[in-house]
Amino acid sequence: MSSGPSPEMTIPESAMTKEAVKTASAEIVEVFGEDHVRMVPDGQGGLWLEISEVSLGDPYAQEISFVICLLPFNLPAADVYPLFLRSDLNRSDGRILGEGFCPTAVAWPGDAQPRQVVQVSRRTRGNEFTLQTPRQKIEKVLDWVRNQ
Repeated sequence: MSSGPSPEMTIPESAMTKEAVKTASAEIVEVFGEDHVRMVPDGQGGLWLEISEVSLGDPYAQEISFVICLLPFNLPAADVYPLFLRSDLNRSDGRILGEGFCPTAVAWPGDAQPRQVVQVSRRTRGNEFTLQTPRQKIEKVLDWVRNQ
């Protein structure tokens, strides 16, 4: 984890990228490090993020994964949902991944073709998502994944 964004950190320039999205992405880069966050504009004012080399810990045979998610244009009045992890994710104890995990494919502007992934569904209910930042939501979901 990085101690903060470097002065030369750049968010993809898009006339449409909303200020709240820029702020949220800078906060995520501060936590995960500039070298581990790829940002791709969604064309609507939001940003798709791919965070590389995220530790999932002992419960999984693959202790490291990427995370793909969308910071929607209507932040802070929107949830960051769902998150996507590596497609070959499985538990080291042989148990199934269980509720909240679903194999699927994600079509996003960061890949030319849809990517096979495991979707992690941890929607924040009601309007409680307005009480947490996208960084907090990502960290909360990753903590949930690590404790399954």
